[in-house]
Amino acid sequence: MDSASRQAENAAPSTAVIFNIMRFSTQDGPGIRTTVFFKGCPLSCWWCHNPESQRLQPELLYLEERCRHCGDCVAACPQHAIEQVNGTVRTSALCRRCGQCTEVCQAEARQIAGRRMTVGDVIAEIERDLVFFEESGGGVTLSGGEPLAQPRFVSALLGACRDRGIGTVLETCGYAPSGVFLDVALAAGLVLYDLKLMDPVKHKEYTGVSNRRILANLEELVARGRAVTVRIPVMPGINDTLDEIGQFARHLAALPVSRVELLPYHHIGAGKYKRLGLTYRLGDAPQPTAADLARFSDALTRAGLNVRVRL
Repeated sequence: MDSASRQAENAAPSTAVIFNIMRFSTQDGPGIRTTVFFKGCPLSCWWCHNPESQRLQPELLYLEERCRHCGDCVAACPQHAIEQVNGTVRTSALCRRCGQCTEVCQAEARQIAGRRMTVGDVIAEIERDLVFFEESGGGVTLSGGEPLAQPRFVSALLGACRDRGIGTVLETCGYAPSGVFLDVALAAGLVLYDLKLMDPVKHKEYTGVSNRRILANLEELVARGRAVTVRIPVMPGINDTLDEIGQFARHLAALPVSRVELLPYHHIGAGKYKRLGLTYRLGDAPQPTAADLARFSDALTRAGLNVRVRL
């Protein structure tokens, strides 16, 4: 380990909150990858398919369809935050996410999303997949949530991967102070940059934040010569209007981005909102059709961009 990497690891917080480590991913960068999902995100996108990632703290998920209503969780809760009334299990605000209810739940109807891990813990998980990286040209992708919500830890993890010759990809929404953003993004081999909307008013409405900082960080990153793939979630009626598509095309054509990927909106994450006790704001919004995706892709291609529709 070189001195810069050692200093970064020593300066990192002792742990980060990780909510999933997914193996054998082929959608988050080249080759076969291990994707590390960090909790915490400054955006609250209406279509987020990982709502359990938005808060930094570990969260309790309740899978009602698995519940046997045995009452073991009620008895195990030290805060008396769980009650069963008329066959319905409820968890009150007294819950501290201690996890004792999940330990006694044989049906796995109660789960904790998020656990604290050290850099060493994460590296140990990653190194189990080294043979797949070597054979496929893959590596590690840091995703979320938003990795930049825990930037010092992410910097240390990127350094630890670099010391071991493991290729890295950072997936980010780009919403972070410029200095923090560049320190982390420039340490990754490839950046997958999620760009939601171009219209600033609509961006604020649908994600909760302005896109000014996001666009500025993207411009600064490509100006530094970093390989960047821009990812756009295609949301019918939200960001696929002719005006929005035109703004995407004009803005991205002026930047030397490596590729643009279109990610069709899907309903896969909708059920998670109920498990978290949240309301899914998009309801029964339609998924984009093949024609919708072709219209979006063709417009970007005509602007000279290298476009891929990820299905």
